[in-house]
Amino acid sequence: MDVYSADELREALRPIASLISKSEKAQRRLSPGTWQHTMLQGNLEALRIASTLMDDESDGSCQLAERDLTEALGALASMISRTETALAMFSPGTSQHTLQRNRLEALRMAEVLVRAEHDRT
Repeated sequence: MDVYSADELREALRPIASLISKSEKAQRRLSPGTWQHTMLQGNLEALRIASTLMDDESDGSCQLAERDLTEALGALASMISRTETALAMFSPGTSQHTLQRNRLEALRMAEVLVRAEHDRT
């Protein structure tokens, strides 16, 4: 994918990997079947798709179903919205603001990559 450089993709993988780890830990504390568990499952699937698309080891031949990509776009849009809300709560220059800003940039990049893959299918 030529939208982003390999360095940009590697840099964006860090917040994505962090979100995957945090989401997996949170999901383990929730009961299956609850809306929170289901939401996290959808988020995790979207983040894993994004991670696959960002991985420079991937040869771009991953076969993703259009339905999975559509669901991933919805989950990413939701995560972006929540991250924008969280970002506004913190003062610029604080570690929390930087964390949310980095997450937001990575999620927006993920959304672009997933949308491009969706448009190819």
